[in-house]
Amino acid sequence: MQRLLIVIGIFMVLLAGCSFMQREGQLLPETKTNLAQKPAASPSFFTKTSVHPLKEPRGFAMISEWLDSETILYVEEHDQKSTLKSYHLFSGKTESFFETNEWIIDVKGNEDLSLFSILTYDESDQSSLYVVNDEGQMQLELQQFGDSYSIYWNPYKTDEMMLVTYLPDWDFEVYHINVEGQTIKPIDIGQTYFQWNSANEVLFLDWDELQPNYEAPLFSYNLETEEREELVSPIISMMSFSDQLHVQVSVDSIYELYSTYTFSVEGESVSELEMPILNTYSEQWWVPFYEYDPKSSTFYYLRPKYSGDYFSYEDGYQLIAFDPRTNAEVNILEVDQHLPIKLSPDGKMMLIGNRFEEVIILREKEKLPLLQS
Repeated sequence: MQRLLIVIGIFMVLLAGCSFMQREGQLLPETKTNLAQKPAASPSFFTKTSVHPLKEPRGFAMISEWLDSETILYVEEHDQKSTLKSYHLFSGKTESFFETNEWIIDVKGNEDLSLFSILTYDESDQSSLYVVNDEGQMQLELQQFGDSYSIYWNPYKTDEMMLVTYLPDWDFEVYHINVEGQTIKPIDIGQTYFQWNSANEVLFLDWDELQPNYEAPLFSYNLETEEREELVSPIISMMSFSDQLHVQVSVDSIYELYSTYTFSVEGESVSELEMPILNTYSEQWWVPFYEYDPKSSTFYYLRPKYSGDYFSYEDGYQLIAFDPRTNAEVNILEVDQHLPIKLSPDGKMMLIGNRFEEVIILREKEKLPLLQS
């Protein structure tokens, strides 16, 4: 009997050691072995800290952005005033970050979350753009500069951005802004979507307004020399990231069931993946929500189960983690709808939802609510 107890004790120690190694390692395939008949504990039970849902305050509008790897920013609205507040996910600590007498509609951090752009509307439907630092202190203010804005932060020079201001009558203007230098330079490019190729160069698709199409040639534009260059033949879309990874989306014809995502580094193709096409029946090609973690070289995206009609597709999406340099792929979990996602700075968590009202713990493959009524 004593020998049996010793054997059982050694087995339990080994089992605990294996469990610890799995929790501290990389994403592992799900086990197929049923070791116990009782219900399994939630993965969050084994983590050192637990996410505390935010008790939904009166006037809550949305969760908008990460402030750091453990803190989110959310918007409250009271008496025609918006307050941007920070909330620590593990301690539950809440602090005021930024206040305005306008409605905050969007918040977007730069590459290292040292600066944040804040878009607002006032009671006269006039839009303003504010840039604050990571302590909520004003760095730049553009009031009534346009009806709305698109912002593309420079990941190589984190105090710079490309700004598109949308004007009445479907017109728009493009600017290169240096926040620290307080400079605003108009750019002669008649496009509204940009990606940064280097510290001083942007990429854009040169769409022809007079001949609408689902694809366009890719151009580069040097902000110092003002020179532009055509790079590749027409493609559907493109993405560019701070570690020099580039993604081009192409399709052989509009009748294909899959589009091709080509990943390249310094002009050399490293991998491809095929994406089921959800047809929008317009010149606007459907591209799934995606995020990229340059530290781990992981491309996250929401993948439909098959090709079909975007407006009638209801069979859910798989959140996939894809490493383009090794061609490795991990299925994180399945979600019911195609929803915006936003990765935390350390790459461990991901906000998801129209108001980012849920968080995904990526290593544990678990989705948790961030709001508590």
